[in-house]
Formats: sequence, C-alpha cells, structure tokens
Amino acid sequence: MDEKSFEKAIKILKGEYKNWNAPATILSQNYDYERTPYTILISTLLSFRTKDEQTVAASSRLFRVASTPKEMVKLSSEEIAKIIYPVGFYRKKAKSILEVSKILIDRFDSKVPDSLDQLTSIKGVGPKTAKIVLEKGFDKDVMAVDTHVHRILNLWGFIHTSSPEESDKILEKKIRKNRKGLNKILVSFGQSICRPVSPKCDACPVANMVKCGSKSY
Repeated sequence: MDEKSFEKAIKILKGEYKNWNAPATILSQNYDYERTPYTILISTLLSFRTKDEQTVAASSRLFRVASTPKEMVKLSSEEIAKIIYPVGFYRKKAKSILEVSKILIDRFDSKVPDSLDQLTSIKGVGPKTAKIVLEKGFDKDVMAVDTHVHRILNLWGFIHTSSPEESDKILEKKIRKNRKGLNKILVSFGQSICRPVSPKCDACPVANMVKCGSKSY
C-alpha cells in the first residue's frame, strides 16, 4: 500500500469509526474524571495488558482518591494496589505509579513534561505511553503505536515490520503529518472490524483497497 492509498483508507475509517461498538470509542466518551496530562499518564500505565473497561473503572476509583502527584505519594503501594485491583499486574503497577509520581515531583516540579525525550526519561514510560500523553494531554500531532496499529498496518502492507517498536520507528518517518487521532481510529477498527480473531472482513469499509489474505501478526 502506498501513502496515497493509506490516506484514502484512513479518511474512510474516520467517517466510520464512531459507528463501531468498540471499547476505544465508547469508553473515551464516558470518563468521569478530569483528563489532565497526569491522569492520562497514570491511566495509560494502568492499561498495559488490561481490558479498556477495567482500566477506566480502576482509573476512576484511583483518581477519586488521588489525581495529582502530591496526592498520590501520600498513598502506599499497597493502598494503590487495592484501589486498582483487578487490573493486570496491579501490584507492579502500583509501585510504578508511585515511582513515576515521585519523579514528577523531584525532577519536573510535579508537572508532566511535554516532550518525548523527557517523558521517556522517566522509568516505566515508553514511547507508546509518552505519545498517548503528548497527543491526549498536550494536543501534539503524534501517533502511539500499539499492537492494533502494528498488526493492521502490516496486514495492509503499508509497513513490513516484526514488532510494534519497529513499527513505531518506521511510521515516524512514513507519516509526518495528520498523525493525531490515528491511534484511536485504528484501535477502534481493530477492536470491532479488523479483529485478530474472527475478523469481520465482510463489514470492512476498506476491504476493496487492501489485500490482507491469510497473514497474521
């Protein structure tokens, strides 16, 4: 797939994705806590290997108790773990949330930095997490690359990579503008239509533009 075909496919998905019954679409419209760079960062850390529904519920419980770094460090890792349970790796995530909050206080005056380099200098914050924070917390024109984005764009033949990390590096060079919002669109597409198991190819609005075949990623 060339860049023009990619842009055309994305334009079609932009017009369709709000109609899909995808967690990424539905849950993003129902947050009951203030979305700040800090709460976005922490909720993203909670989301690792956890269903979207559990992430949103755990985030809501946690931010009712502590929604700033200074409030968070008043809690123990045990208290945080109890609040966020049953998200995956909840004990490890509780410790990471405390460590990140302490770093923000010590190094960044309790503020979440707005640059990729500074964000990824924080232990536990990788490029995907950093880009989600930059896009959703600071309105930056970036695209986080997760397993859905990696899988779908390889299926389309737009990239040929073996991991989300490799995809992220390649896409940084291939997509230089209009990156904001692409993650949400492709994740919603991957959750509802182009699913890794039992994909709904007959309902795919770009089926005539891509040849996915029997490939899997």
